[in-house]
Amino acid sequence: MTQEEILAKLIESASKVYMKDAATLSGETSIPNDLGTKSLDVMGMTAMIENDFDVVVPLAEYGHYATLNDLAKMIAEEQ
Repeated sequence: MTQEEILAKLIESASKVYMKDAATLSGETSIPNDLGTKSLDVMGMTAMIENDFDVVVPLAEYGHYATLNDLAKMIAEEQ
């Protein structure tokens, strides 16, 4: 899966988890500023990443990724 395909799937997942319109999200979407850091949302997003990409993202590390592009890059490198 390419990084662009991963990003598209992340945007779809983030729109569901964070209840945002996918059209308003992009690779440059700031996770803490645009999406938020509520623990239930973070757990939901990490669970979707694990299910969709078979990549483990420890909850403590999720906050280290500033944008959806950062997450997509990490997932591409882990696959």
